[in-house]
Amino acid sequence: MLSLALAVMVLTAVQAEPLAKPTNIIFMMADDLGWGDVGYNNGTAQTPNLNEMSVAQGSLRLNRYYSGGPVCSPTRGTVLTGRNHNRYCVWTANTGNNKADFAVPETMPLPLYEYTVATAAKTAGYATGMFGKWHLGDFKELPKGNPKWPISHPGTHGFDEWMATERSTPTATTNCGCFKPDKCQNGHWPDNVACNNYWGQNKTNSTNGEGRDQPGGAIHNLTTPIPGDDSEYIGNLAESFIRRQTQAGQPFFLYLPWHTVHVRYIAVEPFVTMYRKLNYSAEQVDYYGAISAMDVQVGRIRTLLRDLGIENNTLLWFASDNGPEHGTPGETNGLRGRKRDLTEGGIRVPGLLEWPDRIKEHRVVETPIVSSDLMPTFLKLVGGEMPDQRPVDGRQALDIIDGDTKNRSAPIGFAYKVPRSFNGSYNVAWVDNQFKIFGQMNKGKLEHSYLYDLTADLAETTDLSSKYPDISEGMIGELKTWLSSVEHSAMEESKCYSVKSDGDTDTTQ
Repeated sequence: MLSLALAVMVLTAVQAEPLAKPTNIIFMMADDLGWGDVGYNNGTAQTPNLNEMSVAQGSLRLNRYYSGGPVCSPTRGTVLTGRNHNRYCVWTANTGNNKADFAVPETMPLPLYEYTVATAAKTAGYATGMFGKWHLGDFKELPKGNPKWPISHPGTHGFDEWMATERSTPTATTNCGCFKPDKCQNGHWPDNVACNNYWGQNKTNSTNGEGRDQPGGAIHNLTTPIPGDDSEYIGNLAESFIRRQTQAGQPFFLYLPWHTVHVRYIAVEPFVTMYRKLNYSAEQVDYYGAISAMDVQVGRIRTLLRDLGIENNTLLWFASDNGPEHGTPGETNGLRGRKRDLTEGGIRVPGLLEWPDRIKEHRVVETPIVSSDLMPTFLKLVGGEMPDQRPVDGRQALDIIDGDTKNRSAPIGFAYKVPRSFNGSYNVAWVDNQFKIFGQMNKGKLEHSYLYDLTADLAETTDLSSKYPDISEGMIGELKTWLSSVEHSAMEESKCYSVKSDGDTDTTQ
């Protein structure tokens, strides 16, 4: 059942798959949206458009969809590269210019040498766009000019057109902290909001605002507040991009990382009134209302694809970057753990695919799929390949999408938060088609490991390692081999700790 070879297999190229018509790809990713935060998973928030997508004729509901990490930046790195985030020093949530010392390892942005799905799409003749939360680096020069932490924005990673924030923002009145109080309201939050503005870049440099010369051309920020819901603003940008590419007959790759439903979640009308009438608390009104507002934009994009006649040859992918934040109304629907945890509640998230050209009949898929599968899936579609022999952890998912197999070709590995030189304490997980190893590494040794049968024990309540010692030992062997490969990438290829730091990795979030 298990094969050690699976743990060390790396993907460097894929055979071309001839296409009758180029497939557009839209990857939508919510922020901190839990497994149980959507209506089709018994969530409280009303999500009629996601519910409809989850049962549509040409769609798949991915019951075992995993984020590539248990927190923001790591998963975003896996989406774009197909590689585990620890291979290129994105250990945890990027802290960026909130930190004075940019030699702190956890602040590493997405390195410029990483090959992204956007770059692969451009190579294949696609237009590329990104609108929303970046959280993989800073858009302007860092203090001290540390060369190990260069400017790293979407334009440096293959996106032709983008409008993005460096990190999380409120889900409404998003950039309000950048303006005087008389310019806009900070929603229902009484304290001041830090300025985290949108910055953008496109071929015509038409965005107004403070300009900065950056790799790929000048970037500009917004000079006016976004008055309402942030997901609607992202939806406006997305609709414009999709319409223009369709009119030009241009295939496109569009990445839409929403800010919803990261704290500060702020609801707008009509959802404030709707949830107040249901007697929810003020915080619940904001939380559920922000989700419902994002859901409207999902429906808007689905309708737009139909109106433009491109719904059949567009792969529409919806997911979340990790489980719900601790201390919020977020729901896991019985899964154990939340954001930052490697138990299922932290990494198993809502996942939907809609692609009528390829999916002829709706199915509920129980095969594990992970965010890092996007890159190899795209390469398989267009006959692309990686530029070198670097290890890729994701696997092409076309055989799963087509229903040709119910088994994933290789397990999924997780490691969080990896300390200096991989020689401290951090959590790990190894997920295959049925079982999961969860444990803690300490000074190179696996401690407190548990074996769970995820097909029978979603809440991870029963350790089966003593009942199935051969399975447990085999999976632990695979996990250790994979960790050795990840450590080699980080320490020998990426040189993650080659810059002197005054202290060890920051353990705060």
